[in-house]
Amino acid sequence: MRILMLTRYVAMGANSRYRLMQYVPLLENEGHRVEVRPMLGEDYLRELYSRGRKSKALALKGYWKRLLQLRGLQEFDLVICDQEFLPYFPAFVESSIARACRRLIVDYDDAAFIKYRGFPGLKQRIPALMTAADAVVVGNRYLEEYARQYSSNVHVIPTVVDTRRYQVRQDSPTQDHVRLVWIGTPVTAEFLRPIAPGLTALREKYPGLQLRLIGASDRIRDAVPFAEILEWSEAGEASMLSECDIGLMPLPDDEFTRGKCGLKLIQYMAAGLPVVGSPVGANCDIISESEDGFLARQPNEWAAALERLISSAEMRREFGRKGAAKVAREYSLERGFRDWINLVESRVLPDDRKHTETVSPVRS
Repeated sequence: MRILMLTRYVAMGANSRYRLMQYVPLLENEGHRVEVRPMLGEDYLRELYSRGRKSKALALKGYWKRLLQLRGLQEFDLVICDQEFLPYFPAFVESSIARACRRLIVDYDDAAFIKYRGFPGLKQRIPALMTAADAVVVGNRYLEEYARQYSSNVHVIPTVVDTRRYQVRQDSPTQDHVRLVWIGTPVTAEFLRPIAPGLTALREKYPGLQLRLIGASDRIRDAVPFAEILEWSEAGEASMLSECDIGLMPLPDDEFTRGKCGLKLIQYMAAGLPVVGSPVGANCDIISESEDGFLARQPNEWAAALERLISSAEMRREFGRKGAAKVAREYSLERGFRDWINLVESRVLPDDRKHTETVSPVRS
């Protein structure tokens, strides 16, 4: 089968890399031919994260690139689209492109529909594309509930990691040498600010406490001046995590964050780290309370959960062991690929699709 993946970003973009790109070698091992066409490159992401002035110009360049990428869609047996073809274009454009595909799967790892709420003429973009697609893949139950309004063929495939890349932490240092870790982008690093005072207080109580931020920018130093900030790299992220002891994933609770798929937690657990996360979206499914981590909403809950883990090396070891086993069982690349290959090769994707111009919820 000849497959085209239309991704938002190059491999530097975690969502495109983990949701689709990491499956390419596995699909090719099954005899399929896969071509990946990213819309936006590393130059755009660097400008975006640094709040550079060139990001809009680079986005326009990406639009032109995507328009060229849409030529010859009929040559592919299957098109897999990362959320949408042309962001901010009218709904009929997305539907028209979908109809040009012989078969189409769209994949969502966040609540992409939220950004169009303030644009009345664009609110039907994502529903129209979901309706036109042969199948919709989503990363969690929140997104599944939304997608089922517009598609009768929705599949939940969580974000997964290649566990072979992660060295499970074997030792647990004393409370005087514990290293907390967070991984993400300069944009999502802002989610650390509400818990920053608690982190500072813990640092005062445990002077040897360290905080490693992977992928953040220096802008966050005003909130956590003692943090060690490391530049993210695809090759080094797993080893940088394995040198730490407790993983953090704070989130605000809103419609957009409820669509997030908890990749940070899965990465931490793959490295054998206990975790603390906000009870938002997929976090509630990934963390088993008091077994492999803690769910914490308020800053005082965060401080209490972290102190329990900091003060008990035995708890960190036990939580880390259970978390690593959970990832191997439920969030491994092999598990995710099994779901994807069943969908890609399934005849559930009909040859004769019936497309509609109007978008209405699917009735059961």
